[in-house]
Order: sequence, then C-alpha cells, then structure tokens
Amino acid sequence: MIKPVAAGSSRGVTLVAEPAGLAVALAAALALDDRVLAEDVTSGGEIDLAVLGHDDLRVPASLSDADRAALETAAVTMFDALGCAGVARIDFFLTATGPVLNEINTMPGFTEHSQVPKMFAAAGLLYIDLLDLLVMNALTSRRVFGRHAGHAGYSE
Repeated sequence: MIKPVAAGSSRGVTLVAEPAGLAVALAAALALDDRVLAEDVTSGGEIDLAVLGHDDLRVPASLSDADRAALETAAVTMFDALGCAGVARIDFFLTATGPVLNEINTMPGFTEHSQVPKMFAAAGLLYIDLLDLLVMNALTSRRVFGRHAGHAGYSE
C-alpha cells in the first residue's frame, strides 16, 4: 500500500500489486503530500477507536475482553505518546495475530454524522455535550491523563 502521510479519508491510497505500478502510486500520493508511507497489506477487520481527553468514556464494540483491553491500551498509549489533545481517532486492523496500528486521525471528521461523534453517542454522550466537553477542556487548557478509548467495530 502506498499512501500520502496526511491526506486523510483514504485519498491517494494505491494498492501496488506489481513493481511496474509503484511509480504511478507514488505520483498519486505525492500529489497530495510531500511525504509517503509504504506499508504491507494487512488482512483483518478494521477497528477504529476514538480517544477523548476526558475520564471514563467507552463505546463497546463486539470484541473479546482481551482484544478490547489491548486496543484500548494501545490507543491511549499512542494518544499520550504523540501529545494529542481533545479527541483523536486511532485506527487498527484486528488480525489473527493481534492488533496492527493503521493510522491516527488527530483531526477526525466531526459532524453529527461522522464516526467519532457516533461512537460517543452510542455511549450516551450527545453531540452537543461532546462539543461542550471539548470546548471546556480547551478553554481551561487542562490536560487530563488516564484517558479511555471509545471504540466501535466500524469499517468504512
């Protein structure tokens, strides 16, 4: 897989099956960003996690307890390691050998119909309340540690 680092929404992503397709794939990715990722193809169900800089919010997906714990820990660890604030969506592939990080969306879509607000709505947090929480956290510049991941078995 060849993709631009920061284009988002799978724009500029190309599956390269043969070496002859590499130049075209690189050109497509470089048209959107000056940095390019090259990744192995990963088979497995995609699991996306939204991490909110606030204590104790989770949206359960259909996962085993072990998979859920591994994904939540990985998502919160990535959120903190990268110094994220507010909300981020962290996407994984859940493979036969365990979770594989796909990407981190530090500015995920955020209309009422976007994935992250739907994840928190499923946990009972209304869109307007989620916006209020994010704005209040930003205004107080309070960085809350010990974040929790909201997740959904959602595939685009």
